[in-house]
Amino acid sequence: MKQLIVNADDFGLTAGVNRGILQAFQDGIVTSASLLVTGSAFEEAVNLARENPELDIGLHLTLVEEQAVLGREGLPTLVDETGRFPRTSSEFFRRAVLGRINWTEVEREIAAQIARFHKTGLQLSHLDSHQHLHMFPPVFQIVRRLARGMDNVWIRNSAGPWRKLPDVRMGRWIRLLGLNLTCLSARALHGRPLPQMPDGMYGFEVSGCLTRRVLEQILRKIPDGLYELVCHPGEDDVDTRTRYSHWGYQWAEELKALTAPETQVVLKEHGIALTSFARAFGYKSDLKSE
Repeated sequence: MKQLIVNADDFGLTAGVNRGILQAFQDGIVTSASLLVTGSAFEEAVNLARENPELDIGLHLTLVEEQAVLGREGLPTLVDETGRFPRTSSEFFRRAVLGRINWTEVEREIAAQIARFHKTGLQLSHLDSHQHLHMFPPVFQIVRRLARGMDNVWIRNSAGPWRKLPDVRMGRWIRLLGLNLTCLSARALHGRPLPQMPDGMYGFEVSGCLTRRVLEQILRKIPDGLYELVCHPGEDDVDTRTRYSHWGYQWAEELKALTAPETQVVLKEHGIALTSFARAFGYKSDLKSE
């Protein structure tokens, strides 16, 4: 049986992203969203989630680019003088390799983001992260430890397919292979029992540019099991475009792909049942994709 969770990241980033995610849920195939508690439109996203209780909500942890929940005094190795994280994952990795990050600070910040989510009163269904840093072995160890005390919470398995899709650029595919190896390392270093995780993930190699054509290519490749498709729907509004144009995302294009009637037809043709983290709880994954 093919089960697919379609999860929209960055809920709470901007008002335009919030509107896009909500439309992709109401009129398209999105079944869950990951809340960015450090986003400028966080409070609006929380209100929208309360108004749409069938939308599954998880936590989109971040250790790069955004403002930290804790201040500079509590995170001297993790943030700059303004309390902002490193700009990119590459900068985060560089500082980690050089031993310039205190992992106790990382744990405190992740715990603070989890606490901010819990204060909303929303049901937490899953944990993932901006740029998939939760699968970096030292961070995975922290997230795994903090998740042990939570009931019915999944952790994203960011490992994707090893084969390259026709429309995927070579550079993105190479980055996917690197992420897959990181996921293998995290599991090997920390052993079993593993947390509740899907069998794998699709969408990383086309992050921010999921066209209808590529989406259909992905859906045709979904195997039996429980998988997650990560996406980034939104509106191409002035605020989102001005503040995050350096990402190169095509939020509106993804929204069109996720809400296209033809996408529903492909799902039916290939026997793919849409689900969410909350509805899929109890599924025992053996992580076949890795």
